[in-house]
Amino acid sequence: MSKPKKGKRFRYKLETLLKVRDIRETQQKEVFQAAERKVVEEQEKEQVLVEKQDQEYATLTSEISGADGNPTNVQKIMWRQAHIESLKKQVDDQQKVVEEAETQKEEEKDKLVKRMIDKKIIEIDKDKTRWAWKKLMDKETDKFLDDIASVGFEKKRRQKLEEEGKG
Repeated sequence: MSKPKKGKRFRYKLETLLKVRDIRETQQKEVFQAAERKVVEEQEKEQVLVEKQDQEYATLTSEISGADGNPTNVQKIMWRQAHIESLKKQVDDQQKVVEEAETQKEEEKDKLVKRMIDKKIIEIDKDKTRWAWKKLMDKETDKFLDDIASVGFEKKRRQKLEEEGKG
């Protein structure tokens, strides 16, 4: 804890450090929010790919069953199957990207928590220092008032002695 100094106003020695930590916390919040946005974007991309893959599966099954009324074309079925496998690979790759983005988000969250703790430590120190300063100033005020009271008491005592000595 930093030590308070006498003065009319409270001045915290580590105020610049507190400002720096506040700025760093704000910057880290922005980085964390960007990481959160990236996770959401990547999840949306994954969702689009999954929907496209499901659509292709439905089309393939309808072609195989001949539900559309056209005769089954083996070449077309093989082409769709290759396309579905390609989409599956894209979905798997996108899932890895989402996992990496979530990992990055967690790392940024941990950094943010650390920055918040660092700032909170300095804020707590500032509050304790302010409390100690108030206590110090109260003691100084009490001391000043005691001096005034003792001077007044001494003055009355001398006047009383002078009156007794004259009387």
